[in-house]
Amino acid sequence: MNKSMYASLLTAAFLCAIPVGCFAVDKQLTAEKPLAEAFRTILNKEISTLNIPIEMSTDELAKVLNLTIRKELYKGATKSKSVSTDVMRNGPIVVSAADNFLYITLPVAMSLSYGMFETKPIPLKLKFKATASISTDWRLQTDIFYLGVSDLLAEEVGIGPLSFKPRSIIEGITQPVQKLLSDMIAQKIKDMLPLKTQVSKVWNSSQVPFLLDKNNNTWLLLTPQEVMLYPLYAQNNRVKLSVGISTLAELVVGPEPASPKLRPLPNLKLVNTFDKTFRVALNADLYYKDLRAISAPLLLNKQFDVDGKSITIKEFDLYGNGDKLVVKLETAGALDGIIYLTGKPVFNLQTGVFSVEDVDFDMLTQSLLMKSADWFLHGTIRSMIQEKLNLNLTRQLEQSRQIAAKALTRVQLMDHLFLKCDIKNLKFNEVIVQQDKIAIKIYTEGESAILFQ
Repeated sequence: MNKSMYASLLTAAFLCAIPVGCFAVDKQLTAEKPLAEAFRTILNKEISTLNIPIEMSTDELAKVLNLTIRKELYKGATKSKSVSTDVMRNGPIVVSAADNFLYITLPVAMSLSYGMFETKPIPLKLKFKATASISTDWRLQTDIFYLGVSDLLAEEVGIGPLSFKPRSIIEGITQPVQKLLSDMIAQKIKDMLPLKTQVSKVWNSSQVPFLLDKNNNTWLLLTPQEVMLYPLYAQNNRVKLSVGISTLAELVVGPEPASPKLRPLPNLKLVNTFDKTFRVALNADLYYKDLRAISAPLLLNKQFDVDGKSITIKEFDLYGNGDKLVVKLETAGALDGIIYLTGKPVFNLQTGVFSVEDVDFDMLTQSLLMKSADWFLHGTIRSMIQEKLNLNLTRQLEQSRQIAAKALTRVQLMDHLFLKCDIKNLKFNEVIVQQDKIAIKIYTEGESAILFQ
């Protein structure tokens, strides 16, 4: 054995005899990437309501009726044998509204004829009440009920050698007059409250993206779902139809969204009440590339002491997985390798702060650390990561709300058709982890009205 070989063997034997603890040997490990989990595809969406107030006054209806109802109302036979009558309008029609009924007072002059004999015109006021309803297929129906006469009539009226009871004669001729009024009022209400025509305009025009703010390239995207109708309201001499189009409403920043295929106007959904709140989704999107850019300077090349040992974060990355955020760290020092932590994205509307809570080592990383570097499990790295991933979004969300409030004050949907919104507050919906970003779903709430001008 030569001297050099002997020296090498001696050195090897010497090193083997030294306890391992006499040297500071860094732990080297590479944890496996967390198992991939599917992202949520079904998102919670808040429904908004486009309110379409359609109304008229009873004075307006009376004016139209007075212009269109002819003077001659009835001419012909009565239930009394050989007696005929001639009923003529004898003054302006009066219409009022109360208790969800229209009340119509029709002044007439009625003359009776028997052979060569004829009475002088008898002035009367016929009273009716009407109610209107609309079916799911958009048909308007008006029912008229005769309430009697408002004047005291003589028990008998003489015509030549005969005498008759005028009240019974009037009762017999109200049916044709009633039919005339019913058809006329139904048609005029339909003309003055053109429900299907007006709603169709709103329904079709709402499906086209609207540019709200050119400077910020902000669009309003509506997706109408159904049309709801509250029963006709007739009170205090006004007649109203409460119509609501339920829709999804979203504020989109960026290029013009593609116009969807036009959906046909559906049948009416008759309801007793509906939520009149108008909600516009304001999506605060946090892209992982932006989160990395913000968080990296706070973490990279920073030294952290853990249980008397020091580590430095050399590489930092984060991405989404299922409903969690994954943080990837490449460390050097007492622990040299790659580890993974996971956390739950959270948003607090009151403080406007986005944060990541419940930060902990991924299960595969935990298993590896327990075998080779359990001291690292008890360090402050989790709380430090959780602290550095906080972001205050108050300014961004308030700016979005102000843009929405200003832009939605008056939006022209088409000629003579406007959407008016009164935006008041913000409401948090949910946080969604997606492939390239974290989407914070916020809604700004208020009330809307469709104006035909």
